Amino acid sequence: MSAKTRAVDRSAWKGHMAKSDEHLEAMEACSSKGLWNACVVNAIHCAICAADAITVFYLGFRNAGERHSDVVGLLRETGIDSKELALKITQLTALLSIKNTAEYEERLMDEAEARNAMKACERFHSWAKSKVG
Repeated sequence: MSAKTRAVDRSAWKGHMAKSDEHLEAMEACSSKGLWNACVVNAIHCAICAADAITVFYLGFRNAGERHSDVVGLLRETGIDSKELALKITQLTALLSIKNTAEYEERLMDEAEARNAMKACERFHSWAKSKVG
């Protein structure tokens, strides 16, 4: 494994999922107010926290590197069915691919981008919750 990781007690998945839940709630609140940039950023962080919950639950460690995309390799190490995981990795990478734009670039997210991010986030989050606990 080339990703930088941090060993974490497996019970810590609950904290990562709680953070994911909070980002999901914030995403929904931002959407209802038309705050598209904040909506997308919360969608991204919801999925990142959910991915961390999964890797902590299954592996006892989480991504600690600067590249959030390293979590994809960790997810593949969990032993979750590869066909099931492929779709979820697609949803996660779609969110990660817009992270830099949503957080750091001058261009603003529009409603269509926010709706797409929300859909990917909701699907990934729901799946992650079904895989832990």
